[in-house]
Amino acid sequence: MTSRIPAYRQAQMEIKSYIERHGLRFGDALPSEGQLAQDLGMSRPSLREAMKSLESLGVVESRHGEGIYVKAFSFDSIIDNLPYAFIAEGHSLRELLQVRAAIEIGAVPEIHARIPAADVARLRVLAQQMLARAEAHELYEEQDREFHATLYQCLDNPFLSRLIDLFWQVFRRLNHSTGQPEHWLIEATARDHIDIVDRLEAGDLGGLVKAYRKHFDTIFARMDAEAAGA
Repeated sequence: MTSRIPAYRQAQMEIKSYIERHGLRFGDALPSEGQLAQDLGMSRPSLREAMKSLESLGVVESRHGEGIYVKAFSFDSIIDNLPYAFIAEGHSLRELLQVRAAIEIGAVPEIHARIPAADVARLRVLAQQMLARAEAHELYEEQDREFHATLYQCLDNPFLSRLIDLFWQVFRRLNHSTGQPEHWLIEATARDHIDIVDRLEAGDLGGLVKAYRKHFDTIFARMDAEAAGA
């Protein structure tokens, strides 16, 4: 027996279908509540409930006194919900890092071919700041985040940049939730970033890939050691 789709889910699907059929883009307004309910053949309460859920998912946004608008794509709702899902379903920080490593390392050859000197210079500054903070036993989370954002911006791929930042933010939240924020205190990790910049400056693709793999291997090794000692 086929389960029946809940009314609010059906309403969500109808609204998203309406947006697609009418080619609505970021910033475009949807019709008034009454008009949209009539066009979609649903009650206003069902429409309101669906709109609230779509707003929480980042599909639309309500502007007070103006109406409902299509919202720009964002990973915000994923960032808000994924950490809980990982913890609740027993997924490990290591599994998340495996996915992140595969995506980031896979893009390294293209970065090597395209990164401008100005970006490499900025990476050098950030890596040196990370090392200095590590030596002073200070966190360098924001420098690490900017390092990875700067590294990938030369690819001019906003989706990839947002995805990499998504993984960084979720990794940070999970890292803190498991009581291990010291990841951004470790000197060896900071030195891995120095090595990455060294390889970029030398134009050594093979060495760059190796240095990037070593960066993640360092984190994997520490995770495994912590798990074994738990």
